[in-house]
Amino acid sequence: MTQLCEVIQIGRVGKIKEVGQNLIISVASDASYKKEGEWIDRTNWIDHTIFARQEGLKKWAGEKLQSGDLVFIRSTPAQTSWDHNGEKRYGYTFSVSELRLEVAKEDMKAR
Repeated sequence: MTQLCEVIQIGRVGKIKEVGQNLIISVASDASYKKEGEWIDRTNWIDHTIFARQEGLKKWAGEKLQSGDLVFIRSTPAQTSWDHNGEKRYGYTFSVSELRLEVAKEDMKAR
């Protein structure tokens, strides 16, 4: 039996930055919830990584995406670990497998 863990996020692009040969895209989506009858606003940010081996996708994203664009992004999480002052730390890297521009920020202004 095959097991799979994926993250699908539809949200707005925040920062786009190159780290080494990789491109990291921060995406925000609404994660609001109701508590005692009142809505609590909360934004969920995920940093997605496009690795250098994904040359075509990395180039497209770097040239076409801007902060505020609405995107669909599918990633696979992988746990990472590193040493920090002798203490082992853990985190996740979200490796992009699919990325689509749904609505450009500039197109929303025209409406």
